[in-house]
Amino acid sequence: MIKFRCDNETLTKAYEIACTDVTGNINNYKAGVLDKDSPCIMAGGDYDTPWTRDTSINVWNSVALTNPEVAKNTLLSVLKKIDGDSYAIDGEYWDAIIWSIGAEHYINVTHDMDFLKLAENAISNSIKHFEKTEYDEADGLFRGAAVYGDGIAAYPDQYATGAPGSNVMGWLHNPNNTKKGTFSGVGLPMKALSTNCCYYEAYVILAKLKEMLGLDPKEALKKAEAIKSAINKVFWNEKNGTYDYLAYECDVQEALGIAFVLLFGIADKDKASLVLKNTKVTKNGIGILWPCFDRYLALGEIGRHSGAIWPHGQSFWARACSQNGYYKGFEYELFLMAEKAVRDGQFYEIYHPETGEIYGGVQEVGSSKIVMHHSCRHQTWSASGYLSLIYYELLGAKIEKDKVTFSPYLPSGVNEATISGFKVGSATFDIVITKGDAQKTPVTVNTIVEGHYTLRLYA
Repeated sequence: MIKFRCDNETLTKAYEIACTDVTGNINNYKAGVLDKDSPCIMAGGDYDTPWTRDTSINVWNSVALTNPEVAKNTLLSVLKKIDGDSYAIDGEYWDAIIWSIGAEHYINVTHDMDFLKLAENAISNSIKHFEKTEYDEADGLFRGAAVYGDGIAAYPDQYATGAPGSNVMGWLHNPNNTKKGTFSGVGLPMKALSTNCCYYEAYVILAKLKEMLGLDPKEALKKAEAIKSAINKVFWNEKNGTYDYLAYECDVQEALGIAFVLLFGIADKDKASLVLKNTKVTKNGIGILWPCFDRYLALGEIGRHSGAIWPHGQSFWARACSQNGYYKGFEYELFLMAEKAVRDGQFYEIYHPETGEIYGGVQEVGSSKIVMHHSCRHQTWSASGYLSLIYYELLGAKIEKDKVTFSPYLPSGVNEATISGFKVGSATFDIVITKGDAQKTPVTVNTIVEGHYTLRLYA
């Protein structure tokens, strides 16, 4: 178990709560290519399945480090066998490819070479499938909903009117829509920033995995550069100085999308600077989409997927801020997440942007009837998102295939922190971080060689 404490009681207590929420959501589960009941991480206290996107995000955020066997089991549980020894990623098709990010992170943390071979196979097969069904050669982008956006509240009015149920896929059954059926694939015509960012990162990861296996990475790298160029051409909004949410049709601010363009290096230095400058943040953190759609504001409410505060979105935005030197933005989200967790004794799924209270948000449910939903309890990606801020930003751990580099940062009011039992590959670390005038030099350690290291780092 990784232990953390610092001289800020709120941050320390929130860490303990996050660990409890994550471990409390580990249940026996069997699905996909996982051939027997095994410990897996569920999406939250109100969920009885992992979900593909939640799996990847949770493994990426913290579970690969804190519970590597659980991480592997859960990644396997959302795969499917397609032919003989060939695999593909299962789950909602539009964001299935995000599995690649969790898989790479698990491989880098554990050095599991058998899983590396399986992951390269599954990602290759999945990308080929989506290239045939959802890729649009006209602009170089992939069709599909936003990464977190299964709910209809994540989409503008043209997708909500007359759609049965609350899932965006209901739009396909609306007889009045005019866009469906004019192209290959499932039928959703939108092209979302966050999803296309994940395709870019999947190509980059595929190239890395191929290289580790002695295979040629050139084609994957070429395709990564092509989609990176397409994202910057189509989504970049010169007038707003940021990236649009849905290509050609919606320019609201998408928290995951703008975080990903920064975290994955899709935005160049000038664009990244503008994104950081122009991003709107509420007094309770960054809204998952901002501003909220008018159809919800007209009712005096906030949309479940529009305007509400989702902590996993906060954590990605906080990481993007930190990794681009905007520490004020990082600290803002870090302390907001910690304070709410300590106040409530757990990490919830969603909060209200104005009051900061636990809030599920409103959303259509059949025939455009709008109803209030609930905010789920002990939400795993909210808790693991907070842990990611401790491990990858406060500690500053950058984990690669054979090494880890620590570049710590201590937030305002924090002068010392300790992290013990931090294991990567064959190396285990006990670390003391002190704020002071000492030389702030990143420390890199080879994780192939077994060792137990005690480090004193300065921030």
